[in-house]
Amino acid sequence: MSKLGGKVIAAFATFIAVLTYLAIGAAIFQAIEQEHEIEQREEYDQQLNLLLDKVDPVFHDELKAPCHMIEILEANPNNTAQWDFVNSVIFCLTIVTTIGYGATYPVTDEGRGFCIFFALIGIPLFMACLAVYAQHTANLIRWIMKKLGLTNGLEDEQTEKMQQLITAAFCLTVILTFSGYLSYKENWDYSDSVYFTFISFTTIGFGDLYPSSNTTDFHIIFICFLILGLISLGTVIEAQTTNFGNLLRTISSSCDCLCKNRCFGGDRVPVDE
Repeated sequence: MSKLGGKVIAAFATFIAVLTYLAIGAAIFQAIEQEHEIEQREEYDQQLNLLLDKVDPVFHDELKAPCHMIEILEANPNNTAQWDFVNSVIFCLTIVTTIGYGATYPVTDEGRGFCIFFALIGIPLFMACLAVYAQHTANLIRWIMKKLGLTNGLEDEQTEKMQQLITAAFCLTVILTFSGYLSYKENWDYSDSVYFTFISFTTIGFGDLYPSSNTTDFHIIFICFLILGLISLGTVIEAQTTNFGNLLRTISSSCDCLCKNRCFGGDRVPVDE
């Protein structure tokens, strides 16, 4: 019991350390980039007002609409409210997970410099946390299998295969559930939601799709599903990496034996003493 309690405490401490690091990083990024964001917004408004002063008031509404449309089409996130604390946490999470959507990015020299420093510490810290929780997830699935009697009469290799199948099913459930939520909130096609979810969980992060919802409850659900997906899909990928490694070793051994049989006719080569 004490050993189990120690592992739980260690896992919880690692989780708190990552959360604290994300919060500190978000606060620093907000302090650095938000001021520039406000200045950029004020400059844009001033330029728009100067432009409006030069035209007939009748055309103000007609002029404002295409100006704001251009701003949206340019997709410059630093012209919108992107550097509040919650969005800064999301940005920090995309750094340590190496997803890097590109929807938000630092534009000041200070912000870019701090981004490098933050990534150098944050990425290995998060990867260590991810490895710990992936191992705990695997142990939990193994414990549930034993409690349900699914491992009775099975050899170790068969038990491992069953555990991998259950983990894959759990990962697929997370992907499909989060995709359904995104499809509902963002009004995306379900296929687009599945695509975005998979690209996110694998940390590919193209950035061609990105949610526009900006509510606190959406951000919380987004963060929870992202971490859960990284853990579950990471466990599946690690298992498949092991399987492919075993397959390649088997192929290598078979080729080695075939080569020896062809070269030496299957006879044992004498070794001089």
